[in-house]
Amino acid sequence: MKSISLILASLLLANVVQAQAPATGDKLPGIKIKIKGVDVQEQQTPMLSVSNIQMKRWTPKNWIELDVEFDIKLPEIAGGRKGTYPGLQLTFYVALNHMTKDNKREVITGTLDLVDIPADEPCHALAYISPSTLKSVFQKDFVTASSDIQGWGVEFVAEGKVIAAKSSLGNKPWWENKDSFAMLQGMLLNKLQTPFANVFGDYDVQVKAK
Repeated sequence: MKSISLILASLLLANVVQAQAPATGDKLPGIKIKIKGVDVQEQQTPMLSVSNIQMKRWTPKNWIELDVEFDIKLPEIAGGRKGTYPGLQLTFYVALNHMTKDNKREVITGTLDLVDIPADEPCHALAYISPSTLKSVFQKDFVTASSDIQGWGVEFVAEGKVIAAKSSLGNKPWWENKDSFAMLQGMLLNKLQTPFANVFGDYDVQVKAK
């Protein structure tokens, strides 16, 4: 099985990937995004205590959680440090340690619609891949980020343009060479679509419900 790093190296040598991802902090007029980090880890299904129902016995499973930390800066006309940006899109590309029958690496991709992003504090955006989705791909019950996730990429989009991007696999937008990857849509969830909807308080920015 070829590692994704070998695939990327061959693509770069062949000059297949031509487009340079915007450097972190590139901006449209009036808005600037700095991606400070992306944390990919397992989170077990939360066990919440509630009343007035008969509880069920079950075993928590592993979810994959993607936590993007970023800052947004706005011009004074939009409130500056006290301002709030109404809406951004954040697209994820999660390269899996799994190949299709025709030897393409599978990549889970999806987009969050972030709303009311504050400019006066560090921001976080959370996305998830469910245990059932992971089992459907890997055909096993126990999945870990360290062994089953090969790499990731994220892009912030405002007004239809990419204004910031970051990747764990170099400075090129490897996900743009779609002929080398099998893109899996509909498998990435926002927090509201998961059992994590009522945890972490206001740690993460709001997302538009789908």
